[in-house]
Amino acid sequence: MAMELKNIGIALSGGGIRATIFHLGLFKWLAENGLLEKVKRVSSVSGASLCIGLIYSHNHLTWPSSEAFLSAVLPSIEKVILAKDIQTSAILKLIFTPYYWNKKVNIIAKQLERQWGVYGNLTDLSGDPMWYTNCTTYETGKRFRFCKEDMGDYKIGYVKWPSIPLSHVMAASAGFPILIGPYCMNTREYQWSPSKYSSTDYSAQNKTIHLWDGGVYDNLGLESIFKPNDAGTLSSGLDFMIVSNASASISPYRRQTGFSYANLKRLLDISMDQVTALRSRMVVDFIKRTNQGMYLKIGSSAEKITADSKCSDDLKKFLLQACLPNSEAERAMNYKTTLQKPKKSDYQLLLRHGYEVANCIYRCYQN
Repeated sequence: MAMELKNIGIALSGGGIRATIFHLGLFKWLAENGLLEKVKRVSSVSGASLCIGLIYSHNHLTWPSSEAFLSAVLPSIEKVILAKDIQTSAILKLIFTPYYWNKKVNIIAKQLERQWGVYGNLTDLSGDPMWYTNCTTYETGKRFRFCKEDMGDYKIGYVKWPSIPLSHVMAASAGFPILIGPYCMNTREYQWSPSKYSSTDYSAQNKTIHLWDGGVYDNLGLESIFKPNDAGTLSSGLDFMIVSNASASISPYRRQTGFSYANLKRLLDISMDQVTALRSRMVVDFIKRTNQGMYLKIGSSAEKITADSKCSDDLKKFLLQACLPNSEAERAMNYKTTLQKPKKSDYQLLLRHGYEVANCIYRCYQN
């Protein structure tokens, strides 16, 4: 299968360890087709930020070649994910040191270092692509981005070449409200340049800002690779985009009486689901009009993908025989949003599903 894709931008959704592994399946497919070298931008949210941070940490803080990813990086990542449970170790840390209760993100960062081998600073990353990690600034309600060249949001301003541990960036992006909480950043530790879009230097007024899960603002992390102008355009320097959505599905829920954290989380889940749905429709419309992208959705079986495409009967038959059935695709989609260590069978299911969705979408719509 000849691959002619170039200058690729990738947006990866959140979704805990489910998203981490599903997106690894996408990268496995890219690597097998010699496309990791064509990736120019990656934008990640929450569990996807864990995925990209792991890739860098297990390849000496450098983006891997397709060959290196398949032969060394992916096996190394699989080993730590299946052996080390960052969620359980973080909970144990809270039990024995309860004074860390308001710094749960810091504990997650420390476990990423100890359990998963994450190390180094954001500015230590080298080579293509440019990686954008997305958070949500509580004080401004805007998207806060991290990349090695700068960090900030357009209300607060930006810090050039920020010296911040990679583990902190990953944990901040995964700071899900209620369950984990915000990453607290002391703005006075950095030199901020005012944004041209803001009339005030907001950072100078606040000693601390609070960064939440990027999924609260946009769980697809689209802004670094895709602009909504004129019905949608790719960011400068990109010719093709891949959007990988491993978000959880919204299932029926009975409201609990009285005050409940579960009720609050339910409202947040509904809001995030609606924002993701609206952005997904915009992206799919752009892809249909321009043929400049692929949209991957967890839970999409080969049966569903081939039914919606105009692929040949021979290709449809082959994909239906080779890929997971509907029931297994749905099991992958319904895997809980957690940072707990998965079973090996669940890891293999999610990895395979991510790979197969990418392969089916490409072969049915791009090949």
